[in-house]
Amino acid sequence: MVRDYRADIDGLRAIAVCIVVLFHLKVRGFGGGFAGVDIFFVISGYLITGHILRDTTRGVFSFAAFYARRARRILPALIVTIMLAFAVGWLWLPPDALRQLAKEATHGLLSIANVQYWREANQYFAPSADQLGLLHLWSLSAEEQFYLVSPLVLVLLSRTRHVFTCIALTGLLSLAAAIIWLPKDPEAVFFLTPFRVFEFSLGALAIALERRIAPWPRIRTLAAWGGYAVLFASLLVIERFQRDAGLGALAPSLATAAIIAANRPTPLFANQGVLAIGRSSYSLYLVHWPVIYFANFIFGEQAGSLAGVIAQLLIMAVLATAMFLCVEQPVRRVEAAPWMQATVFAATIGLCAAATHATLRADGVAWRLPAEQRARLEVQRFGMNPCDRAGDTCRFGAAAGPRRLEMLGDSYVQQYVAALDDHLKARDISGMTSTVGGCPMLIGVAPRPPRVAECLALREREVARVSESAADVVVIGQAWHLYLDGADGPDESKASEVRDGLQALLRLLDRPGRRFLIIGGQVRPTACSFDSVRMQPGPLWHAPPARCAPLDPAKARADAAVIDNLLESAVGARRNVVLLRPAELYCDEDCPVVRRDGVWLFLDAGHFTVAGAKLMGQRAAALISRFLSETLMH
Repeated sequence: MVRDYRADIDGLRAIAVCIVVLFHLKVRGFGGGFAGVDIFFVISGYLITGHILRDTTRGVFSFAAFYARRARRILPALIVTIMLAFAVGWLWLPPDALRQLAKEATHGLLSIANVQYWREANQYFAPSADQLGLLHLWSLSAEEQFYLVSPLVLVLLSRTRHVFTCIALTGLLSLAAAIIWLPKDPEAVFFLTPFRVFEFSLGALAIALERRIAPWPRIRTLAAWGGYAVLFASLLVIERFQRDAGLGALAPSLATAAIIAANRPTPLFANQGVLAIGRSSYSLYLVHWPVIYFANFIFGEQAGSLAGVIAQLLIMAVLATAMFLCVEQPVRRVEAAPWMQATVFAATIGLCAAATHATLRADGVAWRLPAEQRARLEVQRFGMNPCDRAGDTCRFGAAAGPRRLEMLGDSYVQQYVAALDDHLKARDISGMTSTVGGCPMLIGVAPRPPRVAECLALREREVARVSESAADVVVIGQAWHLYLDGADGPDESKASEVRDGLQALLRLLDRPGRRFLIIGGQVRPTACSFDSVRMQPGPLWHAPPARCAPLDPAKARADAAVIDNLLESAVGARRNVVLLRPAELYCDEDCPVVRRDGVWLFLDAGHFTVAGAKLMGQRAAALISRFLSETLMH
């Protein structure tokens, strides 16, 4: 364990942060940029383990001093970055996006960002990476969780003679768990610390390897250059499985451990320019993703141009330098009692988290927008939006109406809340549905992994609710295509499963006087590129997303025909069932995706906004009115 300055480690930090930044900027050739996080984890494992073992051996280790030093190293720049991003978001972001950023900020301040992203990754409407302004904080949360636990573990292990054997066994267990768990929940393997422990362990084991090869300069040189060769070679192939935190992370992690153990700085990766980047790598890592996020939000496609990429790199350099010189370095030199440092950091984090959480609870503080923009915002939200929510429950139509309508299905039927709302109010009918995004309600149809158990429980709950309801009308809809398509197109066996599942559901829910409205194949403008964040207005100007051309009616009807014909065959001669064919009614001369005034009618390639659902309700008015009128006559 060498306590002198390690130029090779700062060189590795520079490599790590550069490949991460260039990957996030979508520069060609850096598709394996996730390996940068693996490098950081291995470095942390080496440095933290070495520090703790060195101090315990000398009998001077202090938990209070360790945590105070880690807090001074990590928290000031982290807090400044989060709150600066939050301030910029307050000025520019629409309410929904600010709400999301506020939630990320709160979890980032509490060092549980990785847990948040894991829990939300499999949600049906989970935001994409480009819509998460503080996504990069997941790795810092994982590191902070490692820092929290590792001192106690290492202090206990230091009392034995088998410290590195235990570390190796722990790393093997973590790697095995990652490989085994990957097919079940890849997002958990990517985000959660237990599945990353093997990377920290490899860094710790580099200490033992360093001791072994220290007297052999040629072996150290070979280890260093071999490590660099494996590291850069892995970047070329890792793109295929870069989100696999098991085997996908093993090659760059092993290479990093070998380079550290060699302790042979090379001029190529230890010159002053590289070392300057390495020393400020933490600040650069913190600021890089918010810069990319806001550049893409404000300027759209222009941010991806050559000039846009260069401008972002320059802004990152300025911010990282300022953060390093004005925040990171001065605070690290502060000397104060650990209890005082703990009090200051706890109070600061508490106040900041209170502000971000309040913004989350206020749904992104819509009053920041003028009234005209707030109205535009409301019609561009998901078609389920105009309802009174209580938990997962959504009530719409006439709140106190004596007749009742139930919706059953996933988001492809729930988007029709806005389409039916006015019709129900006009006939004094109350409507109700529950949020079950991405779960099939059809009897016997298997849910899609990894939410199998969750969806089966939701189906049991929802089918029981509708079965016991006094509703005269049940509206059923699904993302039918998800359960029909095989690897090479429509699958006949899956079609039979869907047909049988719908028939079984109708038999279960049927009773005298009850009528069913089945929503058929949805209009799906799959050729369009949707940006649900940028299509919403914010307090300050941002470039709107490129408009989508209307969908060809013939294509829309042809795409939906397979589903509609299947549903028609499943309904058969049932007189109390009506099939609504969206593609037949929504499309006239064309199938509009964006209104002439710029209001988006689709949230994505399959889900209506409120404006789109209302247009659907207008164009299907004759069918809906006839169906509801006939229901009231029974």
